[in-house]
Amino acid sequence: MPKLTNAADMARSVGIDPKAFRQALRDAKLPWHKRNDDWTVEIDGDEHSSMRTVLVTLLKRKKA
Repeated sequence: MPKLTNAADMARSVGIDPKAFRQALRDAKLPWHKRNDDWTVEIDGDEHSSMRTVLVTLLKRKKA
């Protein structure tokens, strides 16, 4: 069974506000995500990679 993660857990694990991360994900308009769906993805899948990219962008902004 694949391991899953979600936006809130990913954000908290690096000290980012989950609401800010979810907003950044919405702003990124990821093509695979449907409006009002949960941000739950399979760890190490393509969608997880997309979410990590957005999270790294937020981290860089936070450190700047």
